[in-house]
Amino acid sequence: MAETEETSIGDRRSRIIETAMQLFLEKGFSGTSMSAIAKACGITKATLYHHFTGKDDLFIACVTYGYGSALDALQEIADRTDLSDADKIRACLRVSYDTIVSCPVGRMSPLIAEVSRTFPNVARSFHDDYIVPQQDFLWRIIEQGQSSGTFKQVDPKHIFQMVFGPIVTLSLSREMFASFDDLEEHFPVDALREGHINAILNLLSAEGEASHSS
Repeated sequence: MAETEETSIGDRRSRIIETAMQLFLEKGFSGTSMSAIAKACGITKATLYHHFTGKDDLFIACVTYGYGSALDALQEIADRTDLSDADKIRACLRVSYDTIVSCPVGRMSPLIAEVSRTFPNVARSFHDDYIVPQQDFLWRIIEQGQSSGTFKQVDPKHIFQMVFGPIVTLSLSREMFASFDDLEEHFPVDALREGHINAILNLLSAEGEASHSS
């Protein structure tokens, strides 16, 4: 299939974002210039500014890059009829852990905290385009469980804090102490994730306890 102009532009934009993301992770926001990004991409600054109005605009694109696949996964989980309500919660939270803790975008959380004071729109984009859609799918699954009698009535704001607060904190902690030789001993993602999921299920359970099967 011949490459259309739209496809070519989309591919170039993706390559720019991927290159910029790596530079931001290596050098930080303030240590990464648009000139350095353009050079690393093998393009001119004029071309770079054709795609992005400024460094904050490019950073926002990095923060929300590739998120569509995570939303697709959450949509599929919510729509499945072969999973129990508890298993849907498990699958949903595992996607959130993968998205926030393990993927490159998640690794940028310390930079988001650094940049957001100067560019509040960065924090707003991260919240509205990255966190809120995950909350929406989680709440949809919780409501399904409430309708079936599996889950009790809960305050969504409390649940969102209990679910996403620890995930974001773990992401920040792993980046803050990334140089530790024993990082996995202090912040073992798999063990912390599964313990967190079981705690959330216990909290949601209409019977006051949840199965710990995985």
